[in-house]
Amino acid sequence: MKYNRNEYFRYTFEEPCDATFRLIKQNEGNVGVELSNKGACKIIDISPNGLKLFSELFISIDQLHHVELNFTLDTNPISMVGEFVWSHRKAWGHEYGVKLVGDNESEQMIIEELKKRRRKEMELKK
Repeated sequence: MKYNRNEYFRYTFEEPCDATFRLIKQNEGNVGVELSNKGACKIIDISPNGLKLFSELFISIDQLHHVELNFTLDTNPISMVGEFVWSHRKAWGHEYGVKLVGDNESEQMIIEELKKRRRKEMELKK
C-alpha cells in the first residue's frame, strides 16, 4: 500500500467535543451577512479540512449553506467558517458534514491542537 505523506487524517473523538455554531445567512445581493443565535453541537470527528458534527437542531442546509463554528480542541479557542456538505437524520438529532473554509495557518492550528490533546489523553491512560 502506498502511503501519501500529504494526505490528511481524520481524528475521531472518544467523547465528542463540545462546540457552538451560528448559521450565516447571505442577504439579497450579498450586501450583508446575518448570523443566527448560537446553537450547541458536538464535534464527532475532525480533520484539517472538515468535520462531522451532531446537533439536536434541524438545519435546512439547502437554504443555509455556511456556518461559523467555535470550539476548543485543547487550549486555544478556534473559530472557523464552514460549508455544509451533507446531513443525516439520527434518533436524537442530526449529523452534518462540514467542509472547513480555512488557510494553511488554520489547518496547522487544528493539527497542533489535536497533537497536544492526544498527548494529554495518552498521559492520562498511563
